[in-house]
Amino acid sequence: MRKILITVLGVVLMFMLVACGGNKVDDETAGIYISKAEEIIGLLNENNYEKIHAVFGDEMKRGLPVKEMEELTPVIEESGSFESIDKTSVEEDDGLYITIIVAKYSNKNRIFTITFNENEEVVGLFIK
Repeated sequence: MRKILITVLGVVLMFMLVACGGNKVDDETAGIYISKAEEIIGLLNENNYEKIHAVFGDEMKRGLPVKEMEELTPVIEESGSFESIDKTSVEEDDGLYITIIVAKYSNKNRIFTITFNENEEVVGLFIK
């Protein structure tokens, strides 16, 4: 299962790297997607994978089942307690909204790259 998770996250990362040439969005649009991404981060911090999975696009639902998402728990736990959001940015590329959020935790900062489609479904999730 770990191989599948790594493969899915690798594919998502490649997708994200290709999409990095996007355009900045207006403040209102950025606010919408930053809020949605912060909600996903909050759910990750609570290990509430079912709620996250419910907002996945169809391809993400097939590629990253809830059971495999549970493998993210150690990554979140080793970060320590969530403290704050340090930086945010949103870019649009071909109808996808790429949200990058730097979150400060007590032990380690994390960079979340969460991509949404035009239906506001999560189509990419990467944690560094």
